[in-house]
Amino acid sequence: MKLDPRTKMVIAVCISSLAVIYNTPDKLFFLLLLTMLLLLVFRINLKSVWGSLKPFLFMVFSLFFIQCVFIRSGSSLLTIGNVTILTSGGLLQGVGVALRIMILVAVVLLLTTFSSREFILGLTQCKLPYELVFMVSLAIRFLPLFRDEAVNTFTALQLRGVELKKIKWGRKIEIYIHLLLPLIYGVLIKARQMAVSMESRGFRVYPKRTYMKKLILSSLDISVMLLSFSVTLILIVIYIKESF
Repeated sequence: MKLDPRTKMVIAVCISSLAVIYNTPDKLFFLLLLTMLLLLVFRINLKSVWGSLKPFLFMVFSLFFIQCVFIRSGSSLLTIGNVTILTSGGLLQGVGVALRIMILVAVVLLLTTFSSREFILGLTQCKLPYELVFMVSLAIRFLPLFRDEAVNTFTALQLRGVELKKIKWGRKIEIYIHLLLPLIYGVLIKARQMAVSMESRGFRVYPKRTYMKKLILSSLDISVMLLSFSVTLILIVIYIKESF
């Protein structure tokens, strides 16, 4: 399905809003299934969802464990001696947090179906200031640069014969602290080069910018936007009524 980038942004905002508002596993699981269905509609391989989720697995399990252990609502499910280890409320909250993170990761993949240029065009045509849009796009661009710089730093360390897996945690933390300075320095160098490039190209010389390409909303885009807003609003109202 070919949709305007702004339409996909609206869908992502609606799903993310529901993921933040919902706090029960059944609703979040339904929302996750809906997000996966949208990924299939936009022809995104579900294996890429797993690949994008793998870096967050440690955080997901950590938050799941924290919710299960420290939330004491509901009935007791696991007790050792006189100490309650797991409650039903904690288990539900843990599952809810894990599902919420999975939904947000899947929503991010929706935004990867269009280029960064289309992302900038979509936001600027929504009457957002170009400077703000450029900062957002620049931050998104610098995330992989920061990751690549970190990978290069650790690769250089391994080439010198240092095996981090065999080093104790105390010494490993010291190494990470020492590696942080060259990592930040490398990113700052790239940021300075970007600033020089922007100034040489006359960034913000004129109050308005022109674009060779212009995004046009089709009738399908407008229908999908209205449907997304309407369904999201209805679901939020129903959820508020059920809560009170």
